[in-house]
Amino acid sequence: MNWKRIALGGLLAGVVMNALDFAVGIFVLGERYTQYQDAGIFLKEPRLPFVPLWIAGIFAMGFLVAWVYAAVRPRLGPGPKTALLVGLALGLVGHVMYNLSAASWGLQGRFMPLVWMVSGIVEMVLGALVAGWVYKEE
Repeated sequence: MNWKRIALGGLLAGVVMNALDFAVGIFVLGERYTQYQDAGIFLKEPRLPFVPLWIAGIFAMGFLVAWVYAAVRPRLGPGPKTALLVGLALGLVGHVMYNLSAASWGLQGRFMPLVWMVSGIVEMVLGALVAGWVYKEE
C-alpha cells in the first residue's frame, strides 16, 4: 500500500467530508439546533470541546475510508466503482443503525436523524471517491 497516497487521500477526503458536514449543519439543520437548544432538547453548551473533536473525528473517517479503499483495491479493482462501494458500505455501517436508534428514542424527532444518516452516507461516498481518485500504488 502507498501510505503517502493514503494520507493525502485521507486528508482530502476529510476536507470534503467536513465541508459537507458543516454545510448541512448550518444550512439544513442550523435553525433546528437553535430551536432544540431553546426548548431544552439539546444543551446550549457542549460538555466536551465538541467542534475540534468533531472535525478531528471526520478527518479520522477520511483516513479510514482512504485506507479501506487502498486495502480492497487489489481485490475489487481501481476506480470509482470500488470507491463508491467502499463509501457506501462504510456509510451504511456507520450511520444507519445509530440514526435508527436516535429516530426511535431521541427527543429531537425523526427529521434530524434522517438528515444525519443521509448526509453521513453521502459524506462517506464522496470521501471515498476523493480518496480513490488520489490513491495510486507505489
